[in-house]
Order: sequence, then structure tokens, then C-alpha cells
Amino acid sequence: MTVNGHNRAQSWAQDKLSQMTLEEKVLLLCGQDLWRTNPIPRLGVSRIKTSDGPVGVRGGIFTDGVSAASLPTGVSLAAAWDNTVIRDVCQVLIAEAKSKEVDVLLGPTVCIPRTPLGGRNFEAYSEDPFLTGKLAAEFINSIQEAGIGACIKHFVANDQETRRFFIDEKIPDRALREIALQPFQIAIRDSNPWTLMTAYNKVNGIFCSAHEFLLQSVLRDEWKWDGLAMSDWFGTNSVVPSLKAGLDLEMPGPIRRRGKHLINAHQQGLVDLTYIDASALRVLELLHKTGKSGNPDWEEGSEKADDLPGHRKILRRAAGEGIVLLKNSGNTLPLEDLSGKTIAVLGPNAARSIATGGGSSNLAPHYRTTPYVSLKSEVQSKFPTAEVQTHAGILTHRYLPLIDPAVMKNPDTGKSGVSLSLWRNMTHEGSPFMVEDRPSSNLVCYDGLPPELTTGERYSYRGRTTITPKTTGMHEISLSSCGPGKLFLDGKLLIQIERHWSSPKSALFMSYGSPEERVQIHMNAGQEYNLLLESISREPKPYEMNYMSAELEREEVQDGGRIGFLENPGDLDAFFQEAVEIARKSDYAVVVVGKDQDWETETSDMVSMDLPGRSNEFISAVSKANPKTIVVNQTGSPITMPWLENVPVVIQAWYQGQEQGNSLADVILGAVNPSGKLPITFPQRIEDSPSFDNYPGENDVVHYGEGIYAGYRYFDHRKLEPLFPFGFGISYTTFEYHNLRITPDLLLGDGKIEVQVDVTNTGSREGRETVQFYVSHINPRLGRPPRELKGWDKVTVLPGETVTACTVLDKVSVSYWDDILGKWVMEGNSEFLVTAAKHSRDAGIVATFQTGTEYQWVN
Repeated sequence: MTVNGHNRAQSWAQDKLSQMTLEEKVLLLCGQDLWRTNPIPRLGVSRIKTSDGPVGVRGGIFTDGVSAASLPTGVSLAAAWDNTVIRDVCQVLIAEAKSKEVDVLLGPTVCIPRTPLGGRNFEAYSEDPFLTGKLAAEFINSIQEAGIGACIKHFVANDQETRRFFIDEKIPDRALREIALQPFQIAIRDSNPWTLMTAYNKVNGIFCSAHEFLLQSVLRDEWKWDGLAMSDWFGTNSVVPSLKAGLDLEMPGPIRRRGKHLINAHQQGLVDLTYIDASALRVLELLHKTGKSGNPDWEEGSEKADDLPGHRKILRRAAGEGIVLLKNSGNTLPLEDLSGKTIAVLGPNAARSIATGGGSSNLAPHYRTTPYVSLKSEVQSKFPTAEVQTHAGILTHRYLPLIDPAVMKNPDTGKSGVSLSLWRNMTHEGSPFMVEDRPSSNLVCYDGLPPELTTGERYSYRGRTTITPKTTGMHEISLSSCGPGKLFLDGKLLIQIERHWSSPKSALFMSYGSPEERVQIHMNAGQEYNLLLESISREPKPYEMNYMSAELEREEVQDGGRIGFLENPGDLDAFFQEAVEIARKSDYAVVVVGKDQDWETETSDMVSMDLPGRSNEFISAVSKANPKTIVVNQTGSPITMPWLENVPVVIQAWYQGQEQGNSLADVILGAVNPSGKLPITFPQRIEDSPSFDNYPGENDVVHYGEGIYAGYRYFDHRKLEPLFPFGFGISYTTFEYHNLRITPDLLLGDGKIEVQVDVTNTGSREGRETVQFYVSHINPRLGRPPRELKGWDKVTVLPGETVTACTVLDKVSVSYWDDILGKWVMEGNSEFLVTAAKHSRDAGIVATFQTGTEYQWVN
């Protein structure tokens, strides 16, 4: 927003604020419902609509809303190392936000993945603060140029899901500044996001939602940021401390901590009106920035699902750019002349769409693609005599899958789905106040309920469907519910959950449900069975409101149940061997493994770096049966690869949204020359990861013992050999670097130097190469990592051609945080190295430069 635009926003906001009562001002400081702020109709002040998130615009319904474009996840976007990709996918997000009338998009996620087990790693960009901050700035600028607010999150260090509502992170000052805060600092300096979301966790003893040092001293005083700070959903832990610290907006609504409690606190003299006014002004300014100030009578229309051909093209390219080729022995890929050949597409993810990880970034894609269908379609369109077949080989589900839509029927509509009825009592008496047709057996009662039912009043509900199995045998049915629940099959009680739960082993989002309970029951193919879930909402946890302190006990907000169903797969050993035999008889075997939204998800960290179930055993068996085995891994985090030496090809495919199958086919068949590079380090084993000795903490305290040595910095510092280093990725062509030069070779505190290197394509096909520039400080006064990424350039090079890659270094590139001075310091008269490298462990080519006199700075 321009200076004049900012001034107009301030002027309009001041005018509206001057006309408001205390009650109206306070109303602005908390949400109206799950996604919207409160309007002030008397003054023509509209509401603001928010929506998740960084990998798509879900809209205003959390579960089973209208479909949306499903983007590659954050780690895949970062693996492209390409600002053009960020800008392009943002055009999709902008159009999707407008189609769903969204004013503020809740993203990007810029927390640094600290452990390979982090359940939310897939959402974040990278383990490197510089790469993360720069990509986030590109994202924010692109979104906000269209008049839609971005919300950078989660401030700060929301990097583990284990006990995330309670964990106290003890972070040394240098690590806080150089690792956790730096991506926010870079993004705020380069893009000025209109909003920011606080994290659930504590940092050094204080909840982030009420952290005066972080929100006021750093964010507003040092960095001069003037946007709106909102809580994570249900993450406002206090009344007065959060407001005084600078948390402007409590989300979501209806009101929990603020409202009458904040008014009472003010009337008791516990909080001055100036704090209320300051936050109310920022809400009003955001309303003006999003264009709502000129439309006071705005009424929200129906959300649209606009699946556009142009968007499909953008997302297919973006997904392909992020895929990383880790190994390609004997130039097995690309697969080119496949006439008369047979390809086996095997594994648990071969015929499944694994669009994204789980949690608040999840949504219903406009469409889904799978590796098997996409490969088969592309292969047979070019090579009609080729044969492509698939087999799962193994089962890897963490929870029983939701009921297959093809075998269930809503008894009220006769169409696939579940009938969900809700009563305003706990006994299912009388007529239900709401009956919904739900498309899945994930019956989350989260949005769309009357306000009183989301803030304490209890209710009951029933979910009804019929199941018609395709096969005869012993099938499995499961239930996870928030409150006490009963699951009946043809009137017979199958599962009873007798109390309300909040378990990290729950199959329900937010971990607000019971552990999954399973039963086996014999069912006949073609026979209809009536399934009934009968449950009541959970009993709210009582807590005593204290206006001046943070509340440790969180209000539990989600309800519902999840029903799983798995038909008997038969003899699993025979199932395994069937797939191996298919591989043995094929010319190529593509094994698609990985995790999914149950294994890698918000609310739950992963239990291991290993692939689930018998995945490793399956890969080994297939590779023995077929020497041309191509392993495709779909995860957002590193995995162990005990079979690495026995397979010729490994592809890291991440979670690619709705184009996952097509983008993978493009790479395997050579339509796309892979150019992705890892934005995270792949350790050989979990014990080598920086946080291993200090994760997940004890007694709700975790110490960041690795300090400033996060990610690849740790591996370099400890001289540990990773499985694959940060920045690594190969291509179907080869590149050589030469002629590194620096202009000038003296860096002054307020100056810049340009670094250039020539890149030659020494292979036979056009390719794209990401040149990474690492800076090393020779003999620093304080300990520093051996090298740190401070620039990159992705260039396209034709065979035999030479192009120049370049970057610019400045004070940020050479400074460290001095916790005694409380400032960033560029040491004077120091020698530095800059290395142009293919990845973090590549020797590359090196040049030196000097700094001038010492320079200290804050922002």
C-alpha cells in the first residue's frame, strides 16, 4: 500500500473510531464467527472475512465446503527456488480468494522446521531463514498487490505439534534472532504484510499471544511494523496481557476472552482505553486496505468453485518445478521409448491422491490426479502398445480410511453421503434443529453451528448412512469421537466411547477426539447395512477467568465423530507378493510411497522418520525383482532410505496438490527436466538431526540446545554427512560453474556488492539450475556457522550455452546478532568468502571480499 493509501486508511479509521462506543470498539477486537470479524452496522463498518491458507483458499466452511484449487505445499514451492513460481501460484490464490469473497488469506507459514518429525513441516518453506523470508516476501507482495491481505504466521517458533498449546520453548537470544525471527524480519522488511498471526506456544516463559517483547519491542518498536496482529484460532490465552502486548484481534468468534471481560477489565482500571483504541484502529485500517470501507452494506454471496484451465496449467508447472530428482543411476530417467514396454505403478500411494498434509491447510481440491492414472494416460497417448498396471502391495494407513463414497448412501437423499442431524439437547429428543447432507464420514461439528453451541451449550447429534460392501469377509469399522458416542450396525452396538477425550492419538482434527477404536465384523457383498453414530457434544472445561494472567487450560471447541471402514484386503502377505510379481514381469517398476494427511498433520508430530508399515520392505523386494525400480516419495519431511543403494532412481515428490499425478508423469517421462533442489536437509537417521537431544521436551519445556546451528548449519558445524544435503537436486543435464567475480570487493555498512558466476550447460538438453551463494566469515569474533545461504539465482541454460547467475550481498549477508549489544553487527575489516555452489556441501568456486568499518543496526 502506498504512503497516501496508508494515510487514507488511517484517516478513515480515526473518523470511524471517534464515533464508536466502548462496546463497539471492543466488538472489533474479537471474531464474529469462525472466519469473520464483527461489523458495526450503525456506522457502516463491514466485516472482514479470513480463510486458510497458504496452499489454497478453502473459504468459509472448514469441512465439506465448496472445492478449491489445491496448490503444491510450502516445502514444494520452496524446492522450486523460483520467485516466478510463487508469483504465478499467487495469481491462482487471488482469483480463488475473490471467488470466495475472502479479504485476508491466512498464510504464508514461515516457521523453521526444527525436527524431521514436525507434523506441520510440509506447510513451511525451508530450514533456512533467508530462503524462507525471501519467498514469503514474494508471496505477500503478490497477494497484497491485488488488495487481499496476507497473514504471515505463526509468530514465533511454532515448530512442533507435540503439546503445542502448552510447550515453553527456551530459545537463546541469538538463535531467536538469527533463526526463528529472521524469516519474519526479512518478509516484513521486504513486503510489509497487513496481518500477522501469533503462535500457540510460549517463548522463554510467555505465551506468544501475550508476549510484549516479541509483539511490541521487536515487531513494532524495532521493525516499525504497523499491521494487525491476530491470534491463532483459539490461541488467545489472556484478556489484558494480550491486548497490552499488542494482540489486536482474538480469533475466532464467538467471543471467549474479550468482549464483556475486556470491558469489565477496563472499568476496573486494569487496562487503559488507549490500548483498546490502538487495536481497534488497526482493525479499521485493515478493513480500509481490503477495500471494504467503501462498501458498508456488503452482503456475502455464495462461494464459487472456479476450476479454470489457466489455473490448472500454472499449478502443473509449479508442481513440476518443485519435484527433486535425488538419484538417477545409469540415466534410467527419463523414460522415453516405451513402445511395447510394461510399466508397473506400485505402492500404497500409486493409485491414491495425496494432495497435501493434514490440518488447517487441508481442503477439497477441484479435482484429484494420481500417479497411476496420470502415467497411464500420458504413456498410452504416446505409446499405444505400452501397458501400465497398478497394485498397492501394502497398506500404510494410520487410521482406517473414511468410508468409500462408492459404498455408502445417505438414507434421506439416496445419494452417497451421511445424514447428520443435531438437537439442542443431549437426549436426541424432539425435532432436530439442523439436518445436513455430509459427503464423507468425517462428521466434524465445527462451523455452521449457532454461536451458543460453540461456546458451551451442549447438544446431541446422529449420523446415519448405509454401507453396501463390495466383498464378503471380515471387514473393519472404526470410531473416534469427541464426546461420548455409540456406533450401531443394523441396531447392534459395535463401539461405545464412554467419555469425552482430547488425545494426540485421535483420528479427528485438533486432537479433540478419542483414540480410534476398531472392530471386525463379517459382512456380505451387495448387502445393505444401516450404520448409525449417536453422540453428544463434549463437556466444556470450566475455568476461572482471570483478567490479568494467561490461562493454561484451553477451552475445547471442536466436536464430532469420524467413522472409518476397510473391506477385508485378504491375505496381506499374498497381497505383497502379487505386487512384487507384477514388478518382476515389467520392464519398469515405479514404486510410489510416502505418508499422507493422517501421518503428516497439524496437531500431531510424526513418530519416526521411517516410512509407514512395510514400505521399506516392499521397496527392497521390488528392487530385487526389477533392477529398473523408480522410487517416488511423497512426504513433506525427510525419510530414512535403507534401500537407497539398491535402487537406481529416487524422486522426492512432496505433496503437490491437485496436479500431483500429472506433474510426476511430466518428470518421469521427460516433458519436464527436473530442477527442484531440497530446501531441507535429509539426515541419514533421526539421531543426526539438530534437535534430537532436545525434542519434544520434558514437563512442557523444550530447550533449543542447537542454538544458531539449525538445519544444514548443524551438519556443517558437526561435520556430519547427511543423506542428502540442503540445496541438493540433480537434472537430466549437467552444469559447470566458472568465472566467479565480485564487484566491488569491499562491503560498507550501507552498501552492496554484486556477485556473478558463469554457468555452462555441459549436457544434451535444456535445463534449469539454481546457483546458491553461501557466505563464510573468516575468524569471527563470535561463533558462526561455516557457511550460510545469502543468495540464489535460478537460470535457464540451453545445451552448450553459458549464462550468468548473480546475487547481491549487503549488511544482512554478513551480520550476526550480538546479544550483549542487542544489535546486528557487521564486523569491521573482516574477511569473508562467498561460494557459488550446487548445494550446501558442494565445494563450488570461491571468492573473497572485505568489510569496511564496523556497522551496527537493528532493522
